[in-house]
Amino acid sequence: MSEETKDPEAASEPKTSVQESAAVDDEVALDAAGRERPRFLLAFPPHPELMRLAAAFEAGNYALIRAEAEALAERTDSRAVKEAALELRRRIEPDPLAKYLLALTAALLLSLAYWAYHH
Repeated sequence: MSEETKDPEAASEPKTSVQESAAVDDEVALDAAGRERPRFLLAFPPHPELMRLAAAFEAGNYALIRAEAEALAERTDSRAVKEAALELRRRIEPDPLAKYLLALTAALLLSLAYWAYHH
């Protein structure tokens, strides 16, 4: 007996994101080479240009995503395709905390070098 037939009230309720991700987990999440694909890509709508960008993401071709994701988001009529393209673009951006820590490290290095040479 499946879970849906056990509880008729649960079947009528809308699914949460956790339940939707569990449904995505049931899908085959392997690429042609047998490697596991990123889970968020499985929920993307089937759109030829978006699938090309998703393949570029998996291959590590982030320059293509930087060049074309925002353009795809601007010219598409589908809200799901727009959100997916912007999601790809967002995922290749560096972490803001990492940028701040790098700047702090550079400032510390410069101040220590200045202090070492002038004392």
